[in-house]
Amino acid sequence: MSLQSLLREKRVLVLCGAGGVGKTTTAAALGVAAAREGRKVLVLTIDPARRLAEAMGMPEGGAEPTSIPPERLHAGREPGPGRLDVWMLDPRVVFERFVRRLSPSPEAARNILENRLYRFLSDLVAGMQEYAAAEALDNFLDEGHYELIVLDTPPSRHALDFLEAPGRLARFLDDRIVSLFLPEEKGRGGRLWRKTSQLLGNVLGSIFGEGFTQEMRTFLGAFSGLFAGILLRADRLRGRLSSPDAAFLLVTSPEGASLEEASFFRDMLREKGLPFAGYVLNRSWAREDGLTSPEALLRHVEDDGAARDGVEALIGLADLERARAEAHRGLLKRLAEKLPAGAVAVAAPEAGGELEDFGGLVRLGDALATS
Repeated sequence: MSLQSLLREKRVLVLCGAGGVGKTTTAAALGVAAAREGRKVLVLTIDPARRLAEAMGMPEGGAEPTSIPPERLHAGREPGPGRLDVWMLDPRVVFERFVRRLSPSPEAARNILENRLYRFLSDLVAGMQEYAAAEALDNFLDEGHYELIVLDTPPSRHALDFLEAPGRLARFLDDRIVSLFLPEEKGRGGRLWRKTSQLLGNVLGSIFGEGFTQEMRTFLGAFSGLFAGILLRADRLRGRLSSPDAAFLLVTSPEGASLEEASFFRDMLREKGLPFAGYVLNRSWAREDGLTSPEALLRHVEDDGAARDGVEALIGLADLERARAEAHRGLLKRLAEKLPAGAVAVAAPEAGGELEDFGGLVRLGDALATS
């Protein structure tokens, strides 16, 4: 299978990799390429560096995905049916929508959202950003408005946290310790447990006041009822991302640390039974030939010592570039040799730094899709 086939056939493409390898730019470029070929595409990012916003002209903190204007998306060709939306995930927006969807009634949702403790939850619960990615991805897949969703993840050591975050949140809400804080009708049974809960309530009341303690219990009582829905959606998303409709691409570079992360991530995917689709080798010279035959210039500077010294320095530089390109091509070949059947290993063209304009993303996407 080629990278172009992945863009045409998959419903979810998850990009993972170490920091600083151009993963966000690659995600944006692949989204552009798929949309220009006619698919309805959404690119989601939870990258804290927020480079995608700069490359795509995306407003920070938007409540909805931003559509790329068709004339910009299809510049240089006839407009097609493809569409490209991009969104930098806002955990607060995603979480509020989740509460409204899963609450049994509008009143129950208001009891959570209007509680002053709610605004601290997204900061206090570990993995909230990752949870936002899981919830948003599952919701967009449910709505069915997009034919392909490209998810840009944090650096690879945490890349799959978004799969575990919903379960962690549900366990937090259903934990035995947290249940001590719930209203009596929501708490666990048993005389000892009730006495412990009552004692804890008295202590908290003496420290923070009865009003705050009751407010906290009301909030946790309302919120704890959502954990079953969280677990259900987490299981559903895991099933979706384990299916043939999904693929995980690892973005790496020739740097030793990035390759070490690649090996770590490959093991994670195998352990979790997730579909590994291959590598994108960024920041490499694997597609470059280096300077072309500067030796031919020597015959033009035979009588000029200074110029000859300059050409000889250029020859040395060309040798270094050719050696680097050859080494990177060897690396790409070794990555390809370790792939499972049907996976790909492609090299992105060396862009000389971050791509910050849309035209650069178009060129990169086209180059990757035709590799």
